[in-house]
Amino acid sequence: MRRIRPALVPLLIWLVLVAVGTAVLSWQQYDSRQSVAQRFNLRVGLIGDFVTSYTGDLMERERVQARASLSDPVVDERDFARATAGFGYPAAVLLDSKGRALQVVPHDATIVGKDLASRYGHLWTALHEGRAAVSPVVSSVVRGLPVVAFAVPYQTTSGRRVFSGAVEIRDSPLSSYLSTALTYSGAEVQLVDGNGSIVAANGTLDGAVPTLDGKNEPLAAALRQHTKGRYQAGGRWWRYSSTPIEGTPWRLSATVPEDVLFATLTGNELAGRAGLGGAAVVGLLVVLAAGRVRRSRQHLRLSEDRFRKVFDGSRIGMTLTDTEGRYVRVNPAAAELFGRSEADLIGRRSDDITHPDDVGRAAGFIRDCLSGRIDGFDLEKRYVHADGRIIDASVTSALLRDTEGRPQYFAMQIIDTTERRALERARLADRAELAERAEQLQQVNAHLGDVMAMLSHDVRQPLTRIIGLGELLLDDWEESTSKAKLHDVRRMTAAGHSASELVTDILTLAQLDAGALVARPVRVDLPHLVRAAVTGEQVTVVAPDEIYGFADPKHLQLIMGNLLANAAKYGEPPVTVTVANRRDHVEIKVADEGEGVPEAFVEHLFDRFARAESGVATRTSGTGLGLYLVRQLAQAGGLDVSYRPNQPRGAAFLVTVPHAYEAPAFDPRGDETKRMTSPRRTSAG
Repeated sequence: MRRIRPALVPLLIWLVLVAVGTAVLSWQQYDSRQSVAQRFNLRVGLIGDFVTSYTGDLMERERVQARASLSDPVVDERDFARATAGFGYPAAVLLDSKGRALQVVPHDATIVGKDLASRYGHLWTALHEGRAAVSPVVSSVVRGLPVVAFAVPYQTTSGRRVFSGAVEIRDSPLSSYLSTALTYSGAEVQLVDGNGSIVAANGTLDGAVPTLDGKNEPLAAALRQHTKGRYQAGGRWWRYSSTPIEGTPWRLSATVPEDVLFATLTGNELAGRAGLGGAAVVGLLVVLAAGRVRRSRQHLRLSEDRFRKVFDGSRIGMTLTDTEGRYVRVNPAAAELFGRSEADLIGRRSDDITHPDDVGRAAGFIRDCLSGRIDGFDLEKRYVHADGRIIDASVTSALLRDTEGRPQYFAMQIIDTTERRALERARLADRAELAERAEQLQQVNAHLGDVMAMLSHDVRQPLTRIIGLGELLLDDWEESTSKAKLHDVRRMTAAGHSASELVTDILTLAQLDAGALVARPVRVDLPHLVRAAVTGEQVTVVAPDEIYGFADPKHLQLIMGNLLANAAKYGEPPVTVTVANRRDHVEIKVADEGEGVPEAFVEHLFDRFARAESGVATRTSGTGLGLYLVRQLAQAGGLDVSYRPNQPRGAAFLVTVPHAYEAPAFDPRGDETKRMTSPRRTSAG
């Protein structure tokens, strides 16, 4: 008991510090896990937002297409079959204002004229409440595969109609998106309808209509209690989250094993526990050492001998300096570290072998120690080896006092961290490079996802229309009149031109992303190029003769073609192209007198795959790539393109081209000026 009593107070302090450290470490680890869980919940919410946007866009396009194709007072069987084929639906039904079937695909004469709205909830909702509705997932009568029907109401001269098309969600871009939405190993993502049936998932589903209870009963039970949280299944804890999909009876849920979700924290948690354990051990050693010191002064000589042995035999560099910074004693490890003998170091100031940029860094700490504010300090500094190389070191210094408490020596432990610093710098460089590569890969994946979504819908639609019209034309060839055949061929040709334009945009986008479109600017006669680019009969060109700019002719032709196509698609005639010679550049303006660009969309006008959510853009098909390609081509060639409202109405796009004056420079008072300032108005027609 007498041996333990001197160490009781330090031991109690140690216990309190260990308890506080354990509590702080536990709280920090808990908070880190909560942050990761919150990011998981946010990611699931973002996936849900995408699904909501996807289904809303799908139903809105279905409404617009149905209004455009199925609004005639009488819709015959052949037109309905063509329209359904153009939509790409395996089955569809068209209801009148009283809920009776006007047409069905596949055709069934026993159903036409029957009241279907009262039999099916989604049809009743669309007809009587006037809003789009989604059916539960069912097995398709046509193909035997699970389908979901999207019913959309729209107004015609004959009253409200409802068009409902069946969609194989599992074979849609939505399923492809869900399969890559979460990259965690073992993660499960699924869309479940109001009946508990799985609509789509990131895993493989058989041809039947599985339920969440059948596929993952523990998750289903957990979702009935809370929308997010954790549950235990298969000997593992799982973290789950869910969110409703607005406008549908669906709910998106995702679950991932917690050992996978928190895998990035495991190393830090183990390191924290190891560090706490090490600190506790060190603290206990300090307590025991303090107890020994307080217990008896008679072991002072033994302690000094031990210190001398540790000092001389330590593999860590150790030195003693006086209060002026002169070396009093240096152990062999420190002498080897500095590349100098002990005799060469004794009496020399520490600053003599310190890197010039680090001289004086410890002065403030030394003053604080000498004034009694602190007893020691830690410092990272650099030394100069005898052969001239730089040594990175971690220095721990403690002030030693005499029996009367007066400062006497500074004891320093010096650890060579040169190799560790080099590895750390390399690791940071590798991490920065890895982060840059990851960001580049993420951007590439995002661009690839956008292109795949466009290919799966915008390119498939005209191709499906061509195929459907071609098959119907072949089937009805003998019975069809020449006028009907010509009409079908023109529709197929229009769909082919649409597909060709999409392919051209995609190829141009691919070349831009690959850096294959390299601008080769030359001196170009801009009025001549603009007139050559105009092919429409309702486009007027206003330009003087021989205004030269510095641009790539092919790129500028593509830019003008896209701007003129944009004016024809979204604007209204007349379309006017003006070439004007400004002081610092040449300005090409393409203006129309349509409804212009919605103010809220102007800042996104040149974004990739961007389309306005109001105005003529909602009634006109397009990929949202045209103006993006214009901006990219312009920037690649040193040009600039901008938008401003046209007066009194419409949209105006300005292309800025640098001047390209001939040598010698022309006299601004001569005939050249007269030609450049005398505009000639011509019609492209």
